[in-house]
Amino acid sequence: MDTFDAIVVGLGAHGSAAAAALARRRLRVLGLERFGRGEAMGSSGGRSRMIRLAHFEHPWLVPLASASWDRWRALEQETGAAILAETGGLYAGPAGSPIVEGAQESAARHGLAHEVLDAEEIHTRWPIFEPPDDTAAVHEAKAGVLRTDHANAAHLGVAERAGAQLRFDRRLVDWRPASGGGFEVETADGAVVGSAYLVLATGPWIGEFVPDLRLPLVVEREAVGWFEPRVPVEPLRTGTFPLWVLATAEHGAMYGIPYDDELGLKVSRHHWGVYVDPELVDRTFSAADEARIRAFIQRHMPGADGPVRTSSICLYTNMPDETFVIDRHPAAPGVAFASACSGHGFKFAPVIGEILADLAVDGSTAWPIEPFRANRVVPALRELRRADR
Repeated sequence: MDTFDAIVVGLGAHGSAAAAALARRRLRVLGLERFGRGEAMGSSGGRSRMIRLAHFEHPWLVPLASASWDRWRALEQETGAAILAETGGLYAGPAGSPIVEGAQESAARHGLAHEVLDAEEIHTRWPIFEPPDDTAAVHEAKAGVLRTDHANAAHLGVAERAGAQLRFDRRLVDWRPASGGGFEVETADGAVVGSAYLVLATGPWIGEFVPDLRLPLVVEREAVGWFEPRVPVEPLRTGTFPLWVLATAEHGAMYGIPYDDELGLKVSRHHWGVYVDPELVDRTFSAADEARIRAFIQRHMPGADGPVRTSSICLYTNMPDETFVIDRHPAAPGVAFASACSGHGFKFAPVIGEILADLAVDGSTAWPIEPFRANRVVPALRELRRADR
């Protein structure tokens, strides 16, 4: 049986970052991925993701987002990859709504450069928007767009250059403690591999591999469209147009990314409310998906109401409090796992990779992860946690 110091299962955003973090420690690392290299079947596809500092979801995430920003820049320097493009960010909704109040609190508490705009100011600066009259917004300077494919490839490249072995099209079917210590991992082709440490970063499939923890996860289907605008695209490019979130009573929270010459203008809904089995999800961008996005565009971004150039389906893995699970297994020291999820986790990948490496190898981390611990939502785990200390 082959043995390694550490095995990482799942090589999307957080698994690739964990593989890089472990390999940087000069450990012998094996990475296993169910799908192909550059997979887009979980939550790491779709070309682009936001990186926001003024987190309207939870203001205490701002320091982690800021640290992640710095690490993405460092990864660019290390690898030569173009990963982060600074755009600024616009977070808008009815005055007093959680998006506006949360973003404003985050910015004020952490001293982030920002300004507060009304509907008229939004339209004046970016005429493509026609927000409701009662709209307010926070515009922050330091926000940007991450290239998901470049980001994951950069982390995998770092891991490989440090000696990690990466195996694709290898589906995990079981992991278990080994009789002599450490762990055994079994893949669908019957191969069994051993390691001292194990990181599980399987995205929408994470519940399958820690079933004893009974995590209250639900998987949500997200449809994304890229539209060719009916207006000149120059004002919609990175450098002049921000990433944005706009919540309305009729359409919910919609979001978008500046114009991409290869794909178009990215527009979708944050939380579609369509819950699925990740094995059975319909990955076809349907007429109903397009109609739901286009209804918002026609009302509040009519200049974007052109043809769909391309589309994708991705998955959110949601916790009830819309934040992450990052923890070590209470009954299996040496096993760390993450579902950095609920639709806003990609941006944190470099830091989450470090946290997973810390938890697996050291059993603890200096990062403040108590809000991410599994026992916050599964009270029965608290006793296991106490017994493990």
